[in-house]
Order: sequence, then C-alpha cells, then structure tokens
Amino acid sequence: MKMQLQEPVSEKRKFTKQYKQEALEHWKSSGRSAATVAAELGIRPPLLYRWQRQRRVDAIGVAAARGGNPDGVHPASKMSSEEMQSRIRHLEHANAKLLEQREVLKKSLGILCEAPHRGMPKSST
Repeated sequence: MKMQLQEPVSEKRKFTKQYKQEALEHWKSSGRSAATVAAELGIRPPLLYRWQRQRRVDAIGVAAARGGNPDGVHPASKMSSEEMQSRIRHLEHANAKLLEQREVLKKSLGILCEAPHRGMPKSST
C-alpha cells in the first residue's frame, strides 16, 4: 500500500529560469543523486531531469542559430582548399579502416556461431 507523504498539489507551481539553473548547478556540483537533491528542494526528481534536457535543447538551438560555434562562422570556411583535401583523405582512410574492422568482426562472429563440423570435438561449455 502506498502512503502519501505530502498533500497533493492542487495548482501547478511555476519556477523561474534562474531557480532552475541554480537547482541544476546545485545538483551537478553536489555529486549527489537527483532524488536526494530534489527532496532537499521539495520537487520530484524527474523535474530535474526535464530541466536538464530542456537546458541542452536550448543550448543546441543557440549553437545552431550561430552556425554551430560561438563566433557564428562555419569551421570549414576557415580552412584552405589543401587543408580540406587533407582532412577528406584522412577521413576516407579512417572510414576504410573502420569498414575493414567491421568485416573482420562480422566474420569472426560467424565463425564463433557455427556448429562444430563432424569429427571435431564439441565444446564442453
């Protein structure tokens, strides 16, 4: 049986942006769980997570409005043609290496999943 520790709130409480920021800073700087900090503040833990998520979304929106970085200039526009070509070659090489590693892993998984051939001892595990 559940017991209510507090009376249900009949009206929705409003929190200022400053209060939300201070609550999130307190939570992160304290190193304690969201449940502990929320209990201290008299709120429910999911509210802290919601505020944190909203803060991230707002930060992404601001960064996107600026073009992804604080000065509003796209990083590729600062690079010379030679630098871009070098970067492309580096990324293509890294991509090829990752594709090769993926193929090796897929083959090794297939080998490990095969049933033993006739005449081979079966695994004792």
